[in-house]
Amino acid sequence: MEEWDELDEYIDDLINAELVKLIEGDIGLCTCQLFKHDLVNGVRPFASGVFVFLGESFYLLTASHVIEEWSDSNRLFVKVKDDYVSIVGKGCGTELGKEESSDTAYIKLKPELVQLLVQWYRFLPYHRFLHGGKVFDEANYCAFGYPVINKKKEGDKVKTFGSAYYMRPLEDRVYEYYKFNPLSHYILEFKGKAVNIKTGETDKIKTEHYGLSGGGLWYINMEFDEDKDEIVSEAFLIGIMTEFRRNKYDCLIANRVEIVLGLICNNEEEEF
Repeated sequence: MEEWDELDEYIDDLINAELVKLIEGDIGLCTCQLFKHDLVNGVRPFASGVFVFLGESFYLLTASHVIEEWSDSNRLFVKVKDDYVSIVGKGCGTELGKEESSDTAYIKLKPELVQLLVQWYRFLPYHRFLHGGKVFDEANYCAFGYPVINKKKEGDKVKTFGSAYYMRPLEDRVYEYYKFNPLSHYILEFKGKAVNIKTGETDKIKTEHYGLSGGGLWYINMEFDEDKDEIVSEAFLIGIMTEFRRNKYDCLIANRVEIVLGLICNNEEEEF
């Protein structure tokens, strides 16, 4: 019995190490934290976004409410090394405030900005999108982004960091309760405690998720490669995070990626 427990623990360690590698070396490189700036507070964390490459153009995908007030006088910034650069391009988002409305948006980035961003970020290609797929009852769904409370002081600077949450999708009754359409949304179970994959300890999850909006929802495909004799994994973008609910059901909500892809196809006439 002890041998089986040790084997299970060993396998869990391998899986967790693979998940950490996936976040740090793949998902995290495609994901950015968006900042705002004002004269009183300076630069402050605001939201998240995912960099992608579609057709012949480069885009930032995020939530519609993130770019709702974006303008020349109310800019969004992204971190590049130890500095911040303004997001420049053409933005478009779904209309907010309607019943069952979607909350997703894109910014088609200026080529001059892309030349700078590719030195620090990775742009996700179309073959790494997964849409129209069946929802599986398994904890292979990962939300990654930058909650605004994820920050700590280091000397005279403030360092921010991302969070990844591995979750299961919820049942149809939750969609009915919150009045969301399963053809356009994902709703993921979000409990108060979870296992920290770096430490193996059960931690209480922070309940404030402002700033996670605009981050990606990913489906993680993990399997054992017999030829390589190791666990291999790949992440596919399936949605954009939009909001969280705490009521009868605690959950995180994302728009399916088909919504923003449709926007880009209709407005930019991209072929991908």
